[in-house]
Amino acid sequence: MCLLMGRIRDFSRRRVDLFCFLVVGVGASAVHWCISWYVFYHVLAGRTTLATLSGYVGGWVCSYLGNRLWSFRKTALQTSVRGSAARFVISQLAAACVLLLSTNAFQQLLLFYFNWYIVTNDLCVTPALSNFCVGASYPPALLGGMTAAAACSYIMNKLYVFK
Repeated sequence: MCLLMGRIRDFSRRRVDLFCFLVVGVGASAVHWCISWYVFYHVLAGRTTLATLSGYVGGWVCSYLGNRLWSFRKTALQTSVRGSAARFVISQLAAACVLLLSTNAFQQLLLFYFNWYIVTNDLCVTPALSNFCVGASYPPALLGGMTAAAACSYIMNKLYVFK
């Protein structure tokens, strides 16, 4: 156990930027999740793409400020705000594409599973059941999409935005 803790401590010292990026990412993801959830269930009535994008844009401000001022501050201070902000927008557009593609793919896989379950158990397909399946598939699909987008975002921030 002590050996494992020592390795974690050594890794965290070498990868401070990754640890800070994860903390900033959790905060930005919380903002993203709350906005997406609210928009999906209360504003746009089940529109996956628009709800996901609105939440993602909401998390941009938290992510940029947190990463510029904390995660990558050593290298970010050497870049102009205008230049890093422009590169950040480009990187976030790429991550948004990853987010949308993966969220929709995960949701389609879950809906495929739900439909398979309904058919194999001889359940009656009703509009209420279909709406339930769409609503139940969105949260885990969004979580999977956010994870894929976070990995893309870290790589882009590290190698392109705050280089």
